[in-house]
Amino acid sequence: MITFIKTNKAKIAVAAAAVVAVAAMVVSGLTAPYAVYADGTEIYDPCVVKAGDNELFLVGDKQTGEKVIEEVIDSYSPEGAQINSITVDQKITVEDKRLKRREDVPMVLTEEEAVDYVLTMNASEQPLFSVTINAEKGAVAEVAAPKVYEETGDMYQGETKVKSKGEAGSQVVTNEIISVNGNVLTSSVVNTAVVKEATNTVVYKGTKAIPKDTLRADYSGRLMGSGDGAVIASYACQFRGNPYVYGGTSPEYGADCSGFVQTIYKRFGISLPRTATAQSYCGKGVSYSQAKPGDLICYSGHIGIYIGGGQIIHASTPAGGIRIASAHSPGAIVTVRRIVD
Repeated sequence: MITFIKTNKAKIAVAAAAVVAVAAMVVSGLTAPYAVYADGTEIYDPCVVKAGDNELFLVGDKQTGEKVIEEVIDSYSPEGAQINSITVDQKITVEDKRLKRREDVPMVLTEEEAVDYVLTMNASEQPLFSVTINAEKGAVAEVAAPKVYEETGDMYQGETKVKSKGEAGSQVVTNEIISVNGNVLTSSVVNTAVVKEATNTVVYKGTKAIPKDTLRADYSGRLMGSGDGAVIASYACQFRGNPYVYGGTSPEYGADCSGFVQTIYKRFGISLPRTATAQSYCGKGVSYSQAKPGDLICYSGHIGIYIGGGQIIHASTPAGGIRIASAHSPGAIVTVRRIVD
């Protein structure tokens, strides 16, 4: 009798263990499927964001999905602009996602991760969807002071001088902007509104005829730099008394006429050609009556630097060296060239 009871207890224990094992397998098989965040947190009822019929990504809930789309559209909207219309080329929806058992565990994106994902993909050659925004944006722009000219017989033709300086104005310029996924396709002005009126700059314009007091009445050309011609002339005068050397370019140890002029201007950052003839075509031509210190007084085969008062400094001859003389002493003046102003 005792043996029978023991045998039955053993059988019952084995049967119970089998039932527990089967129950565990059943429970395991019935465990609900889930998705996970990157940190391993499980979620059993995620939502899917879709563009048309295409599933884009999973989020924790509908509210998160809607906020993601809202943030994406906001990032594409021009800052400070008035939005006229927003068009998305596909219908964007947020729906409950029904997960299936025995499949790879899908990933769920946080709000920040989802926004980054959409912006990155939409910047690629195959965007998830396209957001077209029509907006208007205003910006303040400067309006330059207009120039008006007032003729005067006190100045030579081609000469100008500011009588009174105007002030710039300002206006608000409104542009209509059409963009797709943040990239501007077109921008056109639709309105302007003056904020501050610009005032005119009044400029004197000379009408007096230029005297033809040089053999070559050539008043064309352009200045070659900015600077004070009087400073250049004064610098050149310190070499008065130094020797003339044919082919030389040193004001200290010897130079010929064009070598002297070339080196003086080189020391003020202006490059002139080597010969007197070539130098006579540099800069802007002026009449002799308009000559100012620093101008080049050009002769046939000779050149000097005007220092004012009807005088020049030039490398004259082997006997005369570098000297100051009357502007007319080397002969007839062919042309006067202004290099700086």
